Amino acid sequence: MVKEYNSNLLKRSITALFLIIPVVTIIIIENFFIFSLLVTIFCLLAFMEWIKNNFRHPIKWGFALIFLYFWLTIILIIGIFSSNPVLPFFENLNASKITISVFYLFFITICNTGIFDTFAYICGSNFGRNPISPVISPNKTWEGLFGGLLMNCIFALLVCNFFQISYLLILVFCIGGLLAFFGDLLISFHKRENNIKDTGNFLPGHGGVLDRMDSHLLATPVILVLSIFLSS
Repeated sequence: MVKEYNSNLLKRSITALFLIIPVVTIIIIENFFIFSLLVTIFCLLAFMEWIKNNFRHPIKWGFALIFLYFWLTIILIIGIFSSNPVLPFFENLNASKITISVFYLFFITICNTGIFDTFAYICGSNFGRNPISPVISPNKTWEGLFGGLLMNCIFALLVCNFFQISYLLILVFCIGGLLAFFGDLLISFHKRENNIKDTGNFLPGHGGVLDRMDSHLLATPVILVLSIFLSS
């Protein structure tokens, strides 16, 4: 059991590293066309997995969630603010304005979700005793949920201190962690219903693209909108 856990954690870490390198490169380049192309490819792959696995209502649920909600919101927000390279981001502790590129804001947002996923998995695997939804996903525990949210708080605190911005970001990132959990649970429901473990095998240690995107689908658009709303 321990050997399997360590092996899977290693696979997840290596895959995450290979995924994060092109993402960081695109964020640094700040090219909207390349960014939108990458997001579109991932969304198409995720939607294809939804169809391939015969999940419920591929258009009403799958297409609406992946494209009309996630893809459209991300593309609109990045498209609108990418022409202006800096985004007013909260009021800092010294009552002056802090600016940050919308591309970097997106990266911080997905890092928050990734941190929640990672530490929810680690805490749940090592300390989980009380399942949240044993029918849908017996491996998701309260211990894992609280572990992930705790790391969201710590990550938000570090970001707030680094940029010297409002600690309201801690609440925003915790909301992101909760939405990441529900996004993961939503896809777990469909997998449980079809008696499958992963939506695919495209990403070693993570399964399919939809397995990797599930927690981001609900969280990322809301966190971006809340961040921009608070910045105004």
